[in-house]
Amino acid sequence: MGRDVVQTSPDSETCNLEHTPHEISLGDRRFKLWEVSSLGSMGFFRTLFGKWRLKKSYRKLYRDDGVYLLLYCMRGSRAQGALIRDYKFFTDIVGSTAGVAGGVPVAAVVTSLEDYPTDMDKWWVKNKDNLESLGMRFSAHACITSLPDDPNSSPAVRARRQRSEQAIRCLIRESYQAGTETPRSFSPALTI
Repeated sequence: MGRDVVQTSPDSETCNLEHTPHEISLGDRRFKLWEVSSLGSMGFFRTLFGKWRLKKSYRKLYRDDGVYLLLYCMRGSRAQGALIRDYKFFTDIVGSTAGVAGGVPVAAVVTSLEDYPTDMDKWWVKNKDNLESLGMRFSAHACITSLPDDPNSSPAVRARRQRSEQAIRCLIRESYQAGTETPRSFSPALTI
């Protein structure tokens, strides 16, 4: 967080069947974020294999490190079929919905909100009810810009990127603190 570690493109196909860890520090805590791609555009057999592999990886991760939070990242556009299917699949794996006691909380991270120059959280106010009507419930959210870190950007864009980074850090820290009543390990793992 605060640096680009993953290359993305709106034109690229989903083809990553690997689950890639990224280590971060927030204050004196270390966290491991796991990048997991959408399963929506892979085709039947690759999706089936991807689901099996993800379930197996999750069981090992949960047993070894513990899982405290699912960060469900989505672009700030209308909910699409793949978005809803992936949400249901991932929340079924972690045995969680936002309101289930003892479950893994699911937080929404809404990206690509460059069209909201003054208050990116307006996207959430406008779309939260629609997401809930589609069965997508979240324990918390962060609405952010995902523009790359560019020293030549305007001061306003750099400030929005910094606010976005702080929103993610705050979301992770607060979600972890809320879930530490039953700690599972010294190095908490979070999945995305």
